[in-house]
Amino acid sequence: MKKIFLSAFLLFIFSSLFAQVMPKKPEPNEFSWRILQDAQFAFDKGSFSSAMNLANKAKANRVAESDYEVYILDVALSPLAVRRAGEDFDAVLSVLAERDQTEAITIIKRYLELYGAGFFHYSVHGMEDWVEAKRVYPEADFLIGKIYRLEGEYSTAIDFYEKARMNSGFLDIPEQEYDILYEMADLLRHQQENEKYRQALLLILDKDPNYKDSVLRRAMLKIIDADKVTNVDRFFDLFRASSPKTLNALYNISVIFSEDGEAENSLFASALGSVESFSHIMNSISGRDSSYEYKDLAGFLKKIAEYEDIVQWCDKNHFWDNLIDFCRKVSLRGNILYANAMLDVIADYSPDSYARAAAKASIVR
Repeated sequence: MKKIFLSAFLLFIFSSLFAQVMPKKPEPNEFSWRILQDAQFAFDKGSFSSAMNLANKAKANRVAESDYEVYILDVALSPLAVRRAGEDFDAVLSVLAERDQTEAITIIKRYLELYGAGFFHYSVHGMEDWVEAKRVYPEADFLIGKIYRLEGEYSTAIDFYEKARMNSGFLDIPEQEYDILYEMADLLRHQQENEKYRQALLLILDKDPNYKDSVLRRAMLKIIDADKVTNVDRFFDLFRASSPKTLNALYNISVIFSEDGEAENSLFASALGSVESFSHIMNSISGRDSSYEYKDLAGFLKKIAEYEDIVQWCDKNHFWDNLIDFCRKVSLRGNILYANAMLDVIADYSPDSYARAAAKASIVR
């Protein structure tokens, strides 16, 4: 009798120790995204101490949200009847509906609407694993990094940028990863960490399939190396490559490659930057004038002059600087006919007076 009592007692103790404690359900006014929004407002107003506290609170709340959702999913998916349904979302949702697991259904459907079943490899437990991993909050880490940078704590700022970058798969807006990478690169440049700065730019370009396209690279160099005046217009007629988020990285890496004596890498970065800028501008013009067709570079530059905002975009995104640097690098490669022909067009038709003067000064006589 004593053995039976002892066994029952131990079973009760172990059950108590290992029983899941239900996390507190997050309140809507305490959702992590709301707190981070408040943190961003504080940051914009210059209240950095408040922004820091709120960003850290947002991170803590994100963990609590993940814990709660994982608990709900785990309880709902654990029964044998649910496990028999397998991994298929429709089958699992059907069983959960029969068992009145409304909260688990709400969570699953919300993430399916946001990301689709393929994102989770068509596995309900894959979704549960993702929700558990979603404890991180890269947007909050990025904001904290910016606060540390403003306070002169550069090393700590880099640590938070890197943490945000490593968890970028959980960004609510995936393209914000570019903001993180550019901010990191800018700080490394400011600190004169030249090799790390170079690597940060290459991380940005690693997301540009055009930069990694060896066939495109060879094709561009072949047109350039033919050294024909007619290839100036043909170059922009042949190639299209749209990736506006990497334009600044291409411009800056071309400068670094040049300084490091990597002439061909520098030339390709300039060539690709010119084509990607050209493609972006063409898309913008076509959206306003559907009848416009590219015929030659001169006509294209004259068309740019019709749109003040595009002229401003060209200046902000180094279009003229990159185009002229491209010509100079082509000239240094020995293809003077091609380079001079393009510089002549820029000198005659660019709507930017600085670009016209710089192009004229760059012509090899």
